[in-house]
Amino acid sequence: MSVLSWFIWLSKSPVGEVMQKSTWGFAVVEIVHLLALAALGGTVLIMDLKLLGVIFKHQQVSRIARDLNPIFLGSLVFMVLSGVMLVSEEALKCYYNPAFRLKMLLLFLAIVFYFTLHRKALRISQDHPSWGSRAAAAISLALWLSIGLAGRAIGLI
Repeated sequence: MSVLSWFIWLSKSPVGEVMQKSTWGFAVVEIVHLLALAALGGTVLIMDLKLLGVIFKHQQVSRIARDLNPIFLGSLVFMVLSGVMLVSEEALKCYYNPAFRLKMLLLFLAIVFYFTLHRKALRISQDHPSWGSRAAAAISLALWLSIGLAGRAIGLI
């Protein structure tokens, strides 16, 4: 199945049809998407500012990461699921939108980065931030901010 075929299928799926015909469906799902974005953004910001040594200077990085990980993962799941529902409303428009494609690429990179290098930096970071943990935090912040900017650009292109 090609990517275009998947987008066509998504637009004709039961979820896509409900989203296209519903008066309030898109708005409600977008609220869920934005709330999940706020939760995810908050966890990323807290973890990365800690890795940079800016906040919670007397707290262990590993404890903060352990406490925030369920919120991060839950919000990521809600963002992806609600995002698929939002895309189903106008799937072909998204497929051809360069900002959407960029957002999906950046999202993929951010998720891979989080589950590999970022988590490693969270595990090995000690009381004083190393250049590696600072670099991981800076890359993480740049990726997630870029995803948000690309998401805003979807409606403008």
